[in-house]
Amino acid sequence: MRKIFTLALAFAGIMAANADNQVITLDLTKATTPLTFDQDNGAWTGTYNDDEEAIVSQCFSFVHSSMSDYNTWWGFTASNSADNQRQENTIKYQFSNMAKGGIVLNEDGTVKTNSFGAPETSKDVPYLVAYCNAYMAARPVDLTFNDGKAYDAVGVYINLSSWPYYSIEYGDNFARAFDNGDKFTLTVHGIAPDESEKTIDVNLASYTNGNLTINRGWMYVDLTELGTVNEIYFTLKSTDSGAYGDNTPGYFCLDKLMVKETNDAGVSSTKINDASISYDRVTHIVTVDGAEFAMICDTTGAVLMSGESTTFDISNLPAGVYIVKAGDNSIKIAK
Repeated sequence: MRKIFTLALAFAGIMAANADNQVITLDLTKATTPLTFDQDNGAWTGTYNDDEEAIVSQCFSFVHSSMSDYNTWWGFTASNSADNQRQENTIKYQFSNMAKGGIVLNEDGTVKTNSFGAPETSKDVPYLVAYCNAYMAARPVDLTFNDGKAYDAVGVYINLSSWPYYSIEYGDNFARAFDNGDKFTLTVHGIAPDESEKTIDVNLASYTNGNLTINRGWMYVDLTELGTVNEIYFTLKSTDSGAYGDNTPGYFCLDKLMVKETNDAGVSSTKINDASISYDRVTHIVTVDGAEFAMICDTTGAVLMSGESTTFDISNLPAGVYIVKAGDNSIKIAK
């Protein structure tokens, strides 16, 4: 007999870290990117605006990409949808999560919880929706820090988007319902300043011995194993896959990412060995001072621009994360 269990939360042991005044907790109500939302489906109105290349809030820059001519986006977008019902028009209603809203914070910046210890949610609190489109980018769901610093990873809340939730349970036009042995796994990749990588796997859904377990609420994921990072990206993997990749819709939701200031030098935008780097997000101009030679690379290390110039115009590069190197200094930027 098929049984369904819902995984609602994993909360123990995080309150002390969340209360630490050195911890920066993502709060999209503080976003410098203007966030307005469609009244019908809750989607950020910039989702299909090709000029929008990142959602910036506090020290975080979440990469966003779109092709408006094809009604397509990937990376991160924002939403305030509190509708977790199963919808026929999945494309229109892809901007939702099963917890019915974003996570509420207390006045001191800690996560507000109910009598069961689960995070309180509200339709008035925006959150992030992520779409992993591996055909469009090597790291389609990517974030970096807009101050050029490295941070110690602390934790994040993850939720299953409504589309894959119902696809896993019932199947749809592209994916089958899960059966014994099936899994839907999120992998969090932390990139250190020396470009080394650590990963953490998060089980979003699994079918074992006739029991289907699906994440429905905001689940806390401890990220401390990632250590010091200057970039975090996410990938999804489903056991329901075919010739063109995974059939399960590649969506998940994210809120209240937490990082902690580190004393490590890491990647910095300050002057090091007389070389300094800055990036103007409005004009897409990278400025280098104090170095005889500079280069701009993608995350694989491929050199995209180089020379003795003091300015580089990266407006023609697609949205993504890039590494600017000058002398002994380097900085990651999200375009």
